Amino acid sequence: MAHLQPFDLQFDVAGDPITVKFEFGFHCFTDDKGHGELVCFKYERRYFCAHRYDCSKQLRDYMERRFYEGLAVPYFINGNQRYYCLDLHDYAMFFSIRKPENTRNLLKLRVISAYEVATWGRHSLPKGKPHNVRYILEMRNAGKSV
Repeated sequence: MAHLQPFDLQFDVAGDPITVKFEFGFHCFTDDKGHGELVCFKYERRYFCAHRYDCSKQLRDYMERRFYEGLAVPYFINGNQRYYCLDLHDYAMFFSIRKPENTRNLLKLRVISAYEVATWGRHSLPKGKPHNVRYILEMRNAGKSV
């Protein structure tokens, strides 16, 4: 699972170099269908999904090559702002971005889940206006939500 190990990228956001620390949740390679090996993390019990795992291999390449130029739709779940993007064809990626306290030009981005849209359908995706990722990073770096 080397492709799902945390890594950092730096982006020029509104003239400032911003470091984004990427990390991946286990929903990127598990599901709740019960067809694979049981994986437990904190209070969750899910199953390894070979298909999700194979699809997750495109995530790092996307982050390195196209993420900054992409679009994402902000939405709220349980009072927390999250984002999703569909820039990977019919593969949806859901993520959160937080600014650690007392830091300057540092953001933490966690890919919470990623899966092929055909599995769930477009109707289940959050609705909203897409924003440029570079704008979202600028707002999050300023401590604002989008």
